[in-house]
Amino acid sequence: MMRYLSVIFLFTFLLQACTPAEKGPLTDYPNSHLLLSAEELQSLILSDAGFVLIDARAETGDTLIPGALHFAAVTELSDPDVPIASYLIGPELFGEKMRHLGLNSDDRVVIYDSGNSLAAARLFYALDYYGFSGASILNGGLESWLAHEFEFTDVVAERGPGTFSVEVREALMCDLEYIMEAANSPDKIIFDARSVAEFSGEDVRAERGGHIPNAVNIEWSSVLEEEGPPYFLPAEEIRILFEENGITPDKEVIPHCHTNVRGSHAYFTLRLMGYDSVRPYEGSWAEYGNRADALIQ
Repeated sequence: MMRYLSVIFLFTFLLQACTPAEKGPLTDYPNSHLLLSAEELQSLILSDAGFVLIDARAETGDTLIPGALHFAAVTELSDPDVPIASYLIGPELFGEKMRHLGLNSDDRVVIYDSGNSLAAARLFYALDYYGFSGASILNGGLESWLAHEFEFTDVVAERGPGTFSVEVREALMCDLEYIMEAANSPDKIIFDARSVAEFSGEDVRAERGGHIPNAVNIEWSSVLEEEGPPYFLPAEEIRILFEENGITPDKEVIPHCHTNVRGSHAYFTLRLMGYDSVRPYEGSWAEYGNRADALIQ
């Protein structure tokens, strides 16, 4: 009997040791309610709590978290009628898509993707911009869920039509004219979430390369763990990273990238860290880098 118990103990120990853990408590973030651990999501599912789970990946394959709806965020949120690449769809169409998905304005929503939170953050930003405040993101996404060996399924859940209504929050988006003026404002910080090569102009993805004058470059993935599931770094490490680069809560922060997908990830991180004045530049470099009248460094 003792030998049997020893084997069980050893197996349990090895299983726990091999399961990657988030580094630091999620409660350390100023807006910790915006980020859920896999364990917290599992508890919500087991308790049959009333919430909506959305898989934001382009394709689900045969591996989903049980109960998840599917919404291919990056594709579904891109307006094909706007010449700027991946520009966010308008309020009427967004409302239609959310109602078709089954979303109500008073729902609680948890969003996940493969793990790096790019697609999840894109949907999070769209929901925020269109007046929905009940969303959070699964830390480490599906990669974290599977690392914990929780149950998964190959079935996409469905929900009846929702009653979602749109209320545009104009203060959560800016245009080209606004960001050109912001480049010379001491009260505003332009947060470029692209790669170092894009920022320097070595990697050119538009008519011109480079960056907006006085912009600060922190690549979007710098706030994620490099090994194991891509968990967000502890709050203190993100705070130091931002503040050492002049991105402080007392200023309005304008995140962007090339198509504002990575910029949406920066937006979510800033919200997680308690920044109250965040105004993404939706056109991003796909617009700015193709404008002959835009000043570039």
